[in-house]
Amino acid sequence: MNLNLRGEAVIRVCFDAALTILTSGDCELRVEGEAVLHVPGGDRVAFDPCTPDIVAPYLVRLARDVISQAEVGNSGELGLEFESGVKLTVQPDDDYEAWGLVGPRRRRVICTPGGEIAVWSEE
Repeated sequence: MNLNLRGEAVIRVCFDAALTILTSGDCELRVEGEAVLHVPGGDRVAFDPCTPDIVAPYLVRLARDVISQAEVGNSGELGLEFESGVKLTVQPDDDYEAWGLVGPRRRRVICTPGGEIAVWSEE
């Protein structure tokens, strides 16, 4: 499933109990499950969004980067690619919502426990 975020710039990256990415298209992506960050040059770092210390310097650099691809796989995994070459992947969690996207017109896409995708929208 294409999340239709291509061309949107990252305007804010926030850390709290999750990783939150806000885009220029008024979307909010919240990552609450284990994630993997792939950076140009081959570095691949797994991290827990509750404690992003190890990848925080890379994540902060996403501010002003532009999303080149945002896809959801068949098993609920999220894949984001940025023009800088950074890739962020989030696998579903068996017990919790791994990630969620909220956007304009009450658009909501959630990876529910086990990887099923729930979608709501005014359209």
